[in-house]
Amino acid sequence: MKHQESDYIHFDPWEGDESDIRCRTVKLVKVRKQHACFMGAHPNHGDQHIIERGAVARVETALIDGDFWGRSYVCIPCMDKWLDEINGEDDDK
Repeated sequence: MKHQESDYIHFDPWEGDESDIRCRTVKLVKVRKQHACFMGAHPNHGDQHIIERGAVARVETALIDGDFWGRSYVCIPCMDKWLDEINGEDDDK
């Protein structure tokens, strides 16, 4: 991993969203089955792709607007791109 574990956990892809988010848990896990990467679906961060079984990913679970439980998985390479962008780092160095 390129960044500290705490950087991956404390980053909030939902920041600025006006949804009511409660009972939120965030952790890094080794996935036991394939999952779609949430960030891969983000228009500024690449194409939809799969997090393969055995890879480390950030998983977030929360109660959204009091109506449903949401869960999102984000692969470490996508998190690295987003954190580099936030920190003003350039991949071409």
